[in-house]
Amino acid sequence: MKIANRFLWVLIAVQFALVGCKKSETVADTSVDVLDASKFRPAFASAPAETKATVDEIMTSIQDSSYKKAIAGLEKLGSTPDLTEQQKKVIRDLTAQLNKKVAATSPPPQ
Repeated sequence: MKIANRFLWVLIAVQFALVGCKKSETVADTSVDVLDASKFRPAFASAPAETKATVDEIMTSIQDSSYKKAIAGLEKLGSTPDLTEQQKKVIRDLTAQLNKKVAATSPPPQ
C-alpha cells in the first residue's frame, strides 16, 4: 500500500509540474493579415469616371501587393475635391490598414 501511495503522489506531482510549466501562447498581434477594402469601392459607386479609374488602380495595386503604390493612390484620391465624409473616412481607414501592412512586411533596420 505504501508503494501505491508513493506512486500516486509522484504521479500527482508530475501532473502539477507539467501543467504549471505550460507557456502562455497569447501574443499581441498588431499586424494586418487581411486588408478590409469591402467598403472602398462601394463608397465611390456614384463618383465620376476619373475617380472610379483611380479607385480601380488602387484596388489593383492592393491585389498585386503594391501597398506603397496603393497608399500613393489613396493620397491622390484624398486630395480630390468634393469628397463626401463617408469617402474620406474609407480612404483614411484603408490608408491606416495599408500603413500597418507596410510596417509589418518591411525588413527591420540594420
